[in-house]
Amino acid sequence: MPPAPPNTLRPLPNLPQGSEPLFVCATSGTTVLGAFDPLDAIADICARHGLWLHVDVSSGGPWLGGAPQTLLFPPTRADSVTWNPHKLLMVGLQCSAFLLRDSSGLLQRCHGVGASYLFQQDKFYDVSLDTGDKSPQCGRRADGLKLWILWKAVGTRGLGWRVERAFAATRYLLEQVKRREGFQLVMEVGMTLECGMGNVDS
Repeated sequence: MPPAPPNTLRPLPNLPQGSEPLFVCATSGTTVLGAFDPLDAIADICARHGLWLHVDVSSGGPWLGGAPQTLLFPPTRADSVTWNPHKLLMVGLQCSAFLLRDSSGLLQRCHGVGASYLFQQDKFYDVSLDTGDKSPQCGRRADGLKLWILWKAVGTRGLGWRVERAFAATRYLLEQVKRREGFQLVMEVGMTLECGMGNVDS
């Protein structure tokens, strides 16, 4: 099947008999090209067919309110979202988040093993806060603490400024590549990445 034009959807190929899609993974700002899927159109299809929509906004959703509005995808339309504050927000490596719209304890039902020697029910705090029984890894670093500390240090404006500065630098680089001899713009994208090449002989 030939590639689809940008920002268009193409029909699924013929699926094997008995197969039924259940999950769609869309991207919002890919790491290499800063590419965006047509998220609203994909969300409409998922809603129509009852499909789980996961959106990877690792780069494309750096800071709600900091990036241009055209890049923001309403998180409520996705069933799950992954987000990496260690990218454009420059939180210390690594800092990743997996966000769910579901509030029924889905992760614990899927991954929990109820190991009583690890997750005692008589703790002095709300045991629903234990994340170990909600992920395949059991133990994880407290990534959220890094984001919280940075947020407290620089504030909402400071985080937004980091993103705005990155977009400003991208626009500056784009103009420089366009105006200088010996450089050619290979692809213009909407994120903080631009693809170009230079002639080393010029």
